[in-house]
Amino acid sequence: MVAKRMVLGQLASVGEGAFERLAQSQVARQAVESALQAKERVEKLVKGFEALEVRMAAVEKRLDALEKPKRAPARKTTAARKTTTASKKTTTARKTASTKKS
Repeated sequence: MVAKRMVLGQLASVGEGAFERLAQSQVARQAVESALQAKERVEKLVKGFEALEVRMAAVEKRLDALEKPKRAPARKTTAARKTTTASKKTTTARKTASTKKS
């Protein structure tokens, strides 16, 4: 039991020493700074994509509104009415002419 504690204590002190050397190392410091800069760049890109997604959704909504067919109430044109009336008069005139002949 005592031996295990001594081994763990030695590992802890070796680990602390390693961390101290890493903290003092210029290469490790530059690596950490580079990683933080990369993280910031990625965050900016993600925010930019989120803004683009919002704008794209608005454009798609406007496009959908423009593409929907507008339904106008069905109206009969005056030309259709005149044709119908004219054909009734012609039919009536024919009937009258054929009854006069007989």
